[in-house]
Amino acid sequence: MTLQQPQQPPTTATPEVQPATTTQPQPTPTPLPLPTDTPLPTDTPLPTPILTLAHCLIRPYHPLDGPQMAAAANTPLVSRFMRNTFPHPYDLSHADSWIALNLSATPTRNFGIYALDNVTFLGSLGVTPLPDNEYRTYELGYWIAPEAWGKGVATEAVGGFVAWVFGEWEECLRVEARVVEGNGGSEKVLAKVGFVREGFRRGCVWSNAGERLGMAIWGLLREECLGEGEGAGDA
Repeated sequence: MTLQQPQQPPTTATPEVQPATTTQPQPTPTPLPLPTDTPLPTDTPLPTPILTLAHCLIRPYHPLDGPQMAAAANTPLVSRFMRNTFPHPYDLSHADSWIALNLSATPTRNFGIYALDNVTFLGSLGVTPLPDNEYRTYELGYWIAPEAWGKGVATEAVGGFVAWVFGEWEECLRVEARVVEGNGGSEKVLAKVGFVREGFRRGCVWSNAGERLGMAIWGLLREECLGEGEGAGDA
């Protein structure tokens, strides 16, 4: 589950994966200094959140998020379970390109996760429709900054976001998540928010860490999330 990085067009964004939860306590993330060549003035309003939850909020990216995003993503703890298009090392230019790509996308399907101060960056998540006759299935991806692991951020954000996706796009009948073998933390998150582990593809991944791994497929149906009747819908 890896979000697409700037090398590919926005309509084919691929989702992200949350690495397994760390066992070491992490410091509370704090905003990093803004770059001197920031593309927008510092007084540009932050986007309105699409969701405000108990411990975090979800909103569109802002150009000033770049330094924090780059600092959070630039670690093997994050990149290990990402798709190979995810840059590593991950620097400010990668973050700025990813943000710009999504600010120009319509509709917006990738978002940032933030502390309730609406500034401190905690991670990213998003969805993209699958191709051809699976177009009513949206693939979910997310990654969480290591400083926020073990604090319930992923569970709260993913659970709230998936319900929002079903409410926002009536054509979405199913959300799917693909988890690389060994990413137990992400599988626990998906189970907690109602996803069903539907299968396992053996040896299908050659990771950016040079490992041959399998991939678990998890799914959640609209009616399972929203409590609706059978959701076949119209084609």
